[in-house]
Amino acid sequence: MAKKRSTKRKAPRKTKQQSTSRKSTKRTVSRAASRTVSRSTAKRPSKRRGPRSASERVAGLLVLLPWLMKRKRVRLSEVAKQFRMSEEDLVADIQMAAVCGVPPYTPDALIDVFIDDGWIVAEVPNFFTRPLRLTSAEMYAVVAMVRAAQKLPGAPERSVLARAVAKLARLAPEAVDAPIHIDLPDEPHLEDLRAAQADSAELRIEHMNPSTAEVKQRTIRVVRIFSDHGHWYVMADDDKSGAIRNFRVDRIQSIVRTGKVYNQADVASRVDDDGERGWFGSDLELVTLRVRGDATWIAEAYPTVSRTQNKDGSIDVSLRITSEHWLSRLLLRGGRNVQVIEPAKYVDLSRRTARAVRAKYAQPRG
Repeated sequence: MAKKRSTKRKAPRKTKQQSTSRKSTKRTVSRAASRTVSRSTAKRPSKRRGPRSASERVAGLLVLLPWLMKRKRVRLSEVAKQFRMSEEDLVADIQMAAVCGVPPYTPDALIDVFIDDGWIVAEVPNFFTRPLRLTSAEMYAVVAMVRAAQKLPGAPERSVLARAVAKLARLAPEAVDAPIHIDLPDEPHLEDLRAAQADSAELRIEHMNPSTAEVKQRTIRVVRIFSDHGHWYVMADDDKSGAIRNFRVDRIQSIVRTGKVYNQADVASRVDDDGERGWFGSDLELVTLRVRGDATWIAEAYPTVSRTQNKDGSIDVSLRITSEHWLSRLLLRGGRNVQVIEPAKYVDLSRRTARAVRAKYAQPRG
């Protein structure tokens, strides 16, 4: 039997010229697309307003650098696209990382990352290859922080970090049910204040007001000395305001004894039982704010005289302020989600402050 001829038509062969032409066209399109992506990435407008904070840049580098070190060499445009940032911001962060390291900050002690002809090259720094040596205090701090993080919702029960901390914990002495004694660093004038309290000696101090940066003299009679959130304070009867006030010890610039002696029992009797008067004397101005959304932190960050939850989810907060300048800075931080209810003279303070800030930025630079 005769074989049937196939009815399929063979595709015409490509000539060498056609093949070369198509390959060159693909390369041209690929390069053009690459340039387009690069340009769009570099010119992509940022959704945020104003420059990025230092903490935000460092947090980004803590994620970016390990990613780069694992890949060794990556295109700048690819990294910008991966981390959704402009090439300009990426270059600035890489340049910042390149001058970071450990003492003595010689070239071999810096992070080995640089940009070469559109490529980011990153190597593991030499100081990461050396065994890490921890002091006892550092070891306890690492163990405590990791154990606290493991109790957060969603934290994995088993991880490389958890296994490493378990090994560290075995090196630590066994825990005992004894109180822990914590030594806080003493401030320069702390001993003078303690001695004055023991002698019931009246003091004249020069104290810096952080809201105005002014240094003023005050005559005080010490009630007690205490630490709070890492700072030392002296609670004292303030002659200028006629009230019990708290002064941060590191803001006291000088101390001189007046030569007078006071009765500690009489001064201590002026302190309210709840202790609030030391922070917010009745002579300080009372302000009521309405906070909502991402500004509700104000109700938690500062001691308040009163706090009322509204049906719409907002909170009316009454607190005492030290100055209009302090309140204006608080309003700027709260943004549109904080509103002054009373007194009336501060209702438009946020708008006035924002206008003043814009005017300063609008001034031509000399």
